[in-house]
Amino acid sequence: MNIGLLISELEDKEVKRICVGASQAARDKEVTLVIMPGKYLIAEDEEDNPYDYQHMAVFDYANTDDFDALIIDIDRIGKGAPILKRDAFLNKFSGIPVLTLTKQEGLDVEVLSVNEVETDHDQFEQLGYEAVCDAVFYVANKSLPQNEPAKNFSFVDKPVSEALSTISKVGNMLLHRKYAKEKVYEVFADITKKSGLNTCGIYLYDQKIRNTVKYWWKRPENICVKSALVNGSIEDTNDAHKVVRASEIFSGLTDKAPAVLVAGAIFVGEYQLGLLVTEFTANSIIDYYFDTLLSVVTGASRVSYLEKELKKTNEELYEVQEELARDDSVLDHIGDQDYLTGGLNRRGFFAKAYDLLKEEFKPGNYAIVSYIHMESLKTINSMFGKEEGDRAVKRVAGILKEVFEDKSIYGRIRGDEFAVLEITEEQGKAESLREEMSVQNAKLLTDNTRYMNHLQYSICEFGHDENLSLREMLKETDENLQRIKGNT
Repeated sequence: MNIGLLISELEDKEVKRICVGASQAARDKEVTLVIMPGKYLIAEDEEDNPYDYQHMAVFDYANTDDFDALIIDIDRIGKGAPILKRDAFLNKFSGIPVLTLTKQEGLDVEVLSVNEVETDHDQFEQLGYEAVCDAVFYVANKSLPQNEPAKNFSFVDKPVSEALSTISKVGNMLLHRKYAKEKVYEVFADITKKSGLNTCGIYLYDQKIRNTVKYWWKRPENICVKSALVNGSIEDTNDAHKVVRASEIFSGLTDKAPAVLVAGAIFVGEYQLGLLVTEFTANSIIDYYFDTLLSVVTGASRVSYLEKELKKTNEELYEVQEELARDDSVLDHIGDQDYLTGGLNRRGFFAKAYDLLKEEFKPGNYAIVSYIHMESLKTINSMFGKEEGDRAVKRVAGILKEVFEDKSIYGRIRGDEFAVLEITEEQGKAESLREEMSVQNAKLLTDNTRYMNHLQYSICEFGHDENLSLREMLKETDENLQRIKGNT
C-alpha cells in the first residue's frame, strides 16, 4: 500500500514533527509512505526566490494510480491562498481518497479529515501518526477508525555534523569529478548505498519542460531512470536509458518492500528536469538537508546534460567541417586554411598546387603526388573522443612537415586524408619519400600506447608531360592508394 503525504516544507518545525509521526506509523503498519514537500500555493514571482513555485511540481507526481490514499496538509500548503485556489488544488486529486490534517470548511470539494488528536503530548507527531493510520484503515474499510491509541515517540535528532558529512561526500563525488557518459548517476546510487540507505532514485526527462506561473507544465507520460537503488540493490538502468511511466515511479522503487521516502522536483530556472526520490531518515529533518541534497543532484544533472549537449555540438561542427571539406563550391568563399592543423584546406591545396605546377613543372622536372590516409581516426574519435582525434590529426600534419620539403604543398583535403605535391629535379625521389614515410609511420605507432594511429599512403612520381593534369595525377595516386588498402 502506498500513502502520499503532501506537505509545505521540511524546514517548518511543526511539519517535521508531523513527518516523524507519519514515518513511524508507516513502519508500524508496513506500508510505503512518500513525503512530498512542495512549498506553497502562493506562486507569485519574488525577487529573492523567483522559482520557488517550481517545488510545487512534485505534487503532480501524487496524482497517479501509484497511491492508494493521500494525506494533505492543506492548511500550511495553502496558507494565505484564497479558498478557490485551495479548492482547485484539492480537486486535482479527485480520483484518490484524500484526507486532510484538519477539518476543512467552505470548500466545494469533498475531503475527509483525520480524527482529531486527543492528546497534547507530542501533538504533531501524534497527528502525523494518526493520519497514516486513518489512511490505511480507510483504504481497507472505506471508513475512518473510531480511535487510535496515543503513541510514545522516542525520535532522537542526529547531529548536524553527520548530515553535513553526508552532503559533503555526495557533493565531492558528484561535482568535483568527471565521469564517462552518465556514470555520475551510477556513482550516486553507490554513494547512497554506502551511506546506509536502501532506496533512492534519480529520474530525468529526455528534454527539459518549461513551467511558469502563467503556463503550468504538464507531466509527460514517461521518464528516464538514471539511478535506482531498490531495497539495497543497485538496479541496472541499461546505460541510463531505462524508461518507466512517470505515474509508476514509486511502485517501481518499492515493489520489493515498503519504505518511507521523500521526493523533490529537479528543476533549473523555468524548466522541470525530473524527480529525486530518497529514503526519509533522521538526516532528512535537519534544516535544509534535503534541499541541499536536491541542489547537489540538480547541479550534477545539469553538468551531465551540458556535457552531452557540448559533445553533440562538437560532433555537429565536425560533420559540418567534413561537409565543407568535400564541397569546393562552398569553400571557394571561406578561405584556404585548415581550421585544425593551420595548414591548407582542400580549396587552399588545389589553388596553390595549380600555381606550383604552372610555375615549376617544366621539362626535366618531376611531380611527386602523395595521398596519406589516417585509417584509425574514426576509431580514435569513437573510443577516446574528438579532442584526442584532433591531437592525432595534428601529429600527422607534423610528420608531413618533417618528411616533405618546405617547397612542397600539402593540405588536409578531407577529415582523415592529406594530399602533398612536390616538384623536384631528382628522379626517383618518390622511393626515398616512401622509405622516410615508413620510418615515420613506425614511430607514430609507438607514440601512444592507448591506441594505434596508423597511416596508409600512396606516393607516385610523374615525369613532365604537357597533357598531364593535376586531376589525372591525383586520380592515379588515389587508385594506387585504394589498391594498397585492398592488399593490407
